[in-house]
Amino acid sequence: MKTKKIFNFLLLLGFLSGCDYLDIVPDNLPTLEMAFNNKSSAERFLFTCYSFVPEHGKIGTDPGMDVGDEVWYYSDNSADYSNKTTFWIAKGMQNSNEPLVDYWNGAQWGKAMFVGIRDCNVFIENIDKVPDLSAYDKETWKAEAKVLKAFYHFWMMRMYGPIPIIKENIPVSAGEDEVRVVRDKIDDIVTYIVSLIDESVEYLPLNIQNEAAEMGRITRPAAKAIKAKILAFAASPFFNGNLDYANFKNAEGDPFFNQVYDNEKWAKAADACLEAIQCAEEAGHGLYEFVNMSSTQLSDETILSLSNRCKVTERWNKELVWGCGQSGIRDLQVLCQPWLESNYSSDDRYHNARNGTFAPTLAVAETFYTKNGVPMDEDKNYDYSKRYTTQVATEADKYYIQPGYTTAKLHFDREPRFYATLGFDGSSWYGIGKMDDNDMWYLQAKAKQASGKRGNTLYSITGYFAKKLVRYQNAMVPASIQIETYPFPIIRLADLYLLYAEALNEAKKEEGTVPEDCYTYIDKVRARAGLKSVKDSWRLYANDANKPNTYEGFQTIVRKERMIELALEGQRFWDIRRWNLANQYFNKSLQGWDINQSETNEYYKLNTYFIRNYEDRENLWPLKDYDCIVNPKLVQNPGW
Repeated sequence: MKTKKIFNFLLLLGFLSGCDYLDIVPDNLPTLEMAFNNKSSAERFLFTCYSFVPEHGKIGTDPGMDVGDEVWYYSDNSADYSNKTTFWIAKGMQNSNEPLVDYWNGAQWGKAMFVGIRDCNVFIENIDKVPDLSAYDKETWKAEAKVLKAFYHFWMMRMYGPIPIIKENIPVSAGEDEVRVVRDKIDDIVTYIVSLIDESVEYLPLNIQNEAAEMGRITRPAAKAIKAKILAFAASPFFNGNLDYANFKNAEGDPFFNQVYDNEKWAKAADACLEAIQCAEEAGHGLYEFVNMSSTQLSDETILSLSNRCKVTERWNKELVWGCGQSGIRDLQVLCQPWLESNYSSDDRYHNARNGTFAPTLAVAETFYTKNGVPMDEDKNYDYSKRYTTQVATEADKYYIQPGYTTAKLHFDREPRFYATLGFDGSSWYGIGKMDDNDMWYLQAKAKQASGKRGNTLYSITGYFAKKLVRYQNAMVPASIQIETYPFPIIRLADLYLLYAEALNEAKKEEGTVPEDCYTYIDKVRARAGLKSVKDSWRLYANDANKPNTYEGFQTIVRKERMIELALEGQRFWDIRRWNLANQYFNKSLQGWDINQSETNEYYKLNTYFIRNYEDRENLWPLKDYDCIVNPKLVQNPGW
């Protein structure tokens, strides 16, 4: 067998302990025969294939979390915290000598994705040999491995652009020229990825049957959702007719990126999105809504806020189409959770699980709508020019802002998702030991206050905190906090709803009207957020009441809706890049409040903490220079 000799190498891997079923480290079995001589060892090999799923939500390994413009840190390396990978990329420190977050080679906090793909190949080629495995399990497990293989190709394409398609493993006996793989065209990669999923979906279960042991494994809705995401990326401007890469060619002189925009790709993406939605709903997936099971009565405002907060943090809730990887989520919550009590010593703060260094930017805070469901600068009833001045909260604001507290006007009269997503100076913070919304925590984030900067470490550099990513059920204990993990969402149903609305609008752009389904699916998401429909909101409150009725207008609206709904979930960075708008968003100054100040009038002055110089070459990860030297057939990405 051509893969036998490389089997030992393929099993010398790190192991992910994130998903519920990944609790058995596979043995380093010496031969393929032993790996596939019984059901138990074969299943362990399948878990090895799963171990390459990137740890979504884990700081330092998930580029979407902090390579873009959503968050910033006071430092990339201090006595208590280090992020010399993704944050260094955000600061313009990516390089081709030792690429950061290198998923091509499995270095600098990246996983070796091509090893993962080759493991999938080994599994697919050998699973039929297992003697005590039912025909059903053989087909199901093989389908899982194929979808994982497809997802790993997609992950790499999204990062690097053109990659080699690894249909089969290269035999050890192969000659030097055969080993030197070449990068394939984007369209060919997408076609192959989709074919893998199409030939697998019928063998996958609609639901996980053994929830105690198998949550996080690939289901039919998950596979269809992955296909929908892939086709949406392929249809988007970055990958579809991108003339910026006209001179980026293979050895035959053909561009890796197609040079003619094809609107039919959006039609395929829209169809795939709708199929994924229908399959997910058939399986029982739906938009999450919080139900108060406690004896303490909660206000409508708090229940609405928790619906929009717990859609991420509630373990395995019905909105989660696919999620996995809990190993980094405790640390993520530590970085998001501000200190709440005013009576603590600096030693307590340093040594315990709260610091708030994962700091959402002002750009994120300004993205959210007003309470009327339209952007701040489009709301005819909102005083946009005075948003940076201050205002005193009243009793009517108490579920969102502490009554009598002075904070920025920017923080008043915003939509419920704003308050569910962000904490800020004066904001409420429900949970963490206080489950009565008449007695909540309120943040005090100015210098020397409980949640503010009290030294040179452990603080939010922007004055904002990622409330959305912290479970409200986490418990306060003396001088510390007990944190429960959760599976970080890879794909939520709301993501699919908005992706379908976007794709359908693009597919029908030449018809002159926005399809009704676009409104139907975006309004489902807005309704959960407590907002009126798109048409009603713009008709009643916006300067341009007709905006939702045009292709261009709806395109702007659905893109912003994605930025709001999926904020801080690692999606914004990839969306901005696939829309080919990275230069527009990532070349802006990073701003927040002046967190060094203790007085209100000084604190609420904008502070620029980094001036970013985003370059076109950053749109694609660099290949390692050494790899291009060893294999002259590999063409380096432009600019590196």
